[in-house]
Amino acid sequence: MFHTKSAQETLQHLGCSSEGLSADEALKRTQRYGKNVLQQAKKRGVVAIFAQQFKGPIVYILFIAATVSFLIGEYSDAGFILAALLLNAVVGTYQEYVAGEKADALKKAIKTFVYVLRDGRRVEIPSEDVTVGDVVFFESGVKVPSDIRLLEANELQVNESLLTGESLEVGKKHDYISTDANEPIAERKNMLYGGSLVTKGRAIGVVTAVAQMTEVGKIASLLAHEKTAQPPLTARMEKFSLNIAKVIAGVALFIIMLGLSHEMPLQEIFLLTVALSVSAIPEGLPVAITVALSVASAAMSKRNVIVRKLSAIEGLGSCTLIASDKTGTMTQNRLSVASIVTPQKSYNPNEYISEHLLLGAKLCNESTSHEEDGERVFIGDQVDVALARYVLELDEELFKRHEKQKPIDALPYEPINKYSAASYQIDGEKIHFIKGSPEIVVGMCTMSEDDAKAVLLQVDEWAAKGFRNIALAYKVSDESGIAKEGYSYIGFAAIADPLREGVKEAVLKAQEAGISVAIVTGDHPNTAFFIAKELGIAQSEDEVIDGLEISRWMERGGDKGELANKRVFARVSPEQKQRIIGAFQELGHYVAVTGDGVNDAPALKFANIGIAMGKSGTDVARESSDLILTDDAFGSIVNGVEEGRVAYDNIRKVIHLLLSTGLAEIVLVVLSILFFIPMPLLPVQILWLNIVANGIQDMALAAEGAEPEVLKRKPRDPKEPIFNKIMINRIVVGGLYMGLSAFALFYTLLSFGYYEDAARNITLLLMILFENVHTFNSRSENISIFKINHAKNMLLWISVAVAQGIHIVAMYSPFMRSVLTIEPVTLQMWGTLLLLALTLVAVMEAEKFFRKKFSIS
Repeated sequence: MFHTKSAQETLQHLGCSSEGLSADEALKRTQRYGKNVLQQAKKRGVVAIFAQQFKGPIVYILFIAATVSFLIGEYSDAGFILAALLLNAVVGTYQEYVAGEKADALKKAIKTFVYVLRDGRRVEIPSEDVTVGDVVFFESGVKVPSDIRLLEANELQVNESLLTGESLEVGKKHDYISTDANEPIAERKNMLYGGSLVTKGRAIGVVTAVAQMTEVGKIASLLAHEKTAQPPLTARMEKFSLNIAKVIAGVALFIIMLGLSHEMPLQEIFLLTVALSVSAIPEGLPVAITVALSVASAAMSKRNVIVRKLSAIEGLGSCTLIASDKTGTMTQNRLSVASIVTPQKSYNPNEYISEHLLLGAKLCNESTSHEEDGERVFIGDQVDVALARYVLELDEELFKRHEKQKPIDALPYEPINKYSAASYQIDGEKIHFIKGSPEIVVGMCTMSEDDAKAVLLQVDEWAAKGFRNIALAYKVSDESGIAKEGYSYIGFAAIADPLREGVKEAVLKAQEAGISVAIVTGDHPNTAFFIAKELGIAQSEDEVIDGLEISRWMERGGDKGELANKRVFARVSPEQKQRIIGAFQELGHYVAVTGDGVNDAPALKFANIGIAMGKSGTDVARESSDLILTDDAFGSIVNGVEEGRVAYDNIRKVIHLLLSTGLAEIVLVVLSILFFIPMPLLPVQILWLNIVANGIQDMALAAEGAEPEVLKRKPRDPKEPIFNKIMINRIVVGGLYMGLSAFALFYTLLSFGYYEDAARNITLLLMILFENVHTFNSRSENISIFKINHAKNMLLWISVAVAQGIHIVAMYSPFMRSVLTIEPVTLQMWGTLLLLALTLVAVMEAEKFFRKKFSIS
């Protein structure tokens, strides 16, 4: 409301004066209004993160199995299960805690200070100590700490892109008073808002709101609700766990009925049921999934992506649409000169440019610069900075020669004039330079009407391409003051916010991966469309919609179908951006949203995957995200998509290995009942097989690298279950073959007079060898085992050797022999069992061949 009040009315309303606050009054107001710090989500401690790891259906099932095992006196079974859960929790806690620390480090690296009046003196204080009624001083380069009503302003220009999405500076005036209480933020010329940056001029203002009461704080309040979008991995695993529970219940019921029909003792039926339940539960799966996501997290960290939540990794791999902010994400949020256009031709930067043009760009310029850490840092209006940087890059010697030169006369840029001017004494001549709107500058030049029309036609052509055009002219004259006419036209600079390096290639890679890309920005529709067209995101203006049309769309009921073919959303508010994301989600898209500004935060929070910029992004944006890009590069998102897909592939590989073994164990137990023979494996042996002998290889599988052309595949349907036809075929074929082979071996051994324990010992060893061989079968669903580069994952070979070694040690350890009821076997038996296990390779290769031949997918 303060934009509708005069400066004096604002001071009276706030109960302060232009002389500032006293230290005592500032303290009272701080106690009343609180620190100028946005409320942040309470940081989870290590204990809370650790506790979170024990949530999830499959974990609950394992807890139940451990409890049942404990109650019936099978303490070793219970111990194995709890050990697996503990390992999973430790790994998951470490990864999420480290990610949180990295995000905090980014936040703490940025701390700002401002000058205020306290007790009549100008003092510097941290921005967080600013309070309502403080009188604050501004100059170029100062970040606005809170909402401010201007009291004085001199040629003030402010960059509000992090709040509004508009990349160009906004002129501000202290004497402007709005008549519209609902005037858009971007039009309130007498107000400064927290998070914006002063790029030019000086000003004094009074603080009208701090923390949550600022416009930034109001946007942050939209983030109060918990994120409702569920990562697809979480959804899939919940469904998977529910199916496992159903299988366990069904098989247990079958065993009970079968046992009762065979008049088996109740205790034996119960032990059989426990054994079968243990077979069906993939105890090593939670650990393997956490390892797969942790490996992906480490890989993404090397590729400049900080993962705040492990489940977001696979989610990024599932995304079907990336809704990206433009300013600072697609573009550099830094204007630069794309070309200099003269009446005759356009010059490239490396070609000859007239000295007068370079002098005009450098001297008719209000920006300043200095050396910092070996780099040139520019401060000022973005147009002036772009021209100065252009001169420096083209002719460093000229730039430095005139760097300290002061003008004789100067006329600062004013929106009403649409040009600026400056006069200099150079080599004994007085030269006047003007710079500004081409229409105004051309009107001040000596040129024919036809030449003027030709210049303006060039300007229109470049403007249609999305460029902001600044004309330059000069006049050699001894007349006093700034010359008003008679200038010689030099040309105009075509200026734009350039694309970030590599973003065009990244967008193309995303599209090749089957991912749609849309621009959602607060910037002008023409500018946004030009960028989208250059990136290949949009080809027609029919794909563009602005904030006004979106408001009308919402008033009509917000039919999601109307947005299906839109790819450029311009002049949108934070609320509209959030609604757009919701519409795409309703259309069936799994949406990843990128952004760096406060205006992006609500969409980041409510998107399926929120991706914040780490370097240029605001704290609010980072706190709202699932992933943070440390290099702010759009290309890193595509790298993240690749790692997400790899993580999901690896999880499928692990599930295939574990469930194939689980099915084999179920087949063993069921056949033993049907053929009235003892159980081929005891519950503790099954646990040893699932957690120890098999739990090492599955973690190595979780660390597999990317398969060829992983980014050439279409995105998975987020609703697609883990158990598709391919997975089911492979599990059934592998599981049945292992189960039938192991049962045949056990039955044969008993027939030849082996004791039960001896037969179990040999059968257990065969199952371990089967799993070691099956580990290599699981490396790819489609590529032949003979075409895979097996030297690429030496960890897998090591894991197989270690798993086999652990079992050998257990066979010779008195304690483990007693616990597992096992004993050493002859070398000849080892060789025979290994040959039998290797036949599994032929079976799985046949499955791949026939599946490919009959196009089963």
